[in-house]
Amino acid sequence: MFPPHEEFPFHFFRLNGLNYLARGEGAADLAALTDSHFTPVFVRYAFLQFNTLRPFFPTMAADDRGGLYRGLDAFDWIAESGMLFPRSDAMGVWSDGSEDQLFLKELDLAVSPMIYISSSADRFGDRLAAAVEIVTDAAFAIAPAGGFPNRIATSVPTFQMHRDLIGILALQLLTQVVVHPRTITFDHINDFLSAAEN
Repeated sequence: MFPPHEEFPFHFFRLNGLNYLARGEGAADLAALTDSHFTPVFVRYAFLQFNTLRPFFPTMAADDRGGLYRGLDAFDWIAESGMLFPRSDAMGVWSDGSEDQLFLKELDLAVSPMIYISSSADRFGDRLAAAVEIVTDAAFAIAPAGGFPNRIATSVPTFQMHRDLIGILALQLLTQVVVHPRTITFDHINDFLSAAEN
């Protein structure tokens, strides 16, 4: 059994062992700079089990008042209200496909949910590190922001990168800002990269 997913026309790419999504004009060019990339993407959402840190993909949830939430509505309800209902139930699957039922207090809802990306609906995929939107009208080289759907934007760091940077420099900057999110202007690119090397 596979948990619910969303399909997007974003571009997946892997860089230095981390997985990224890209969207916008130039996203395909950015992804093509790496050895591992594909589009479209299938996105699944998971919460970590509190004591084992295993990803648990909810398929249904029930609150203390008898309300039932299914599919992505279950994920949304757990993310938004789960801490208020620690004894409520969540049904779902582990990444090996086995089904289970947990109390919400067994999930670590204090940390951001995990996002898993795959190239097909019949795979759980790999954990997403960040997402980048390519923009053409910006006064910066790269900055925290991005026009991604709410489930993605609230779970991983998102960035906007100027289209003029697409190339090896873009990959270098992305590698640095995913670790320390900040705005980098065009005037400070060289200073930033020099400091990152030291």
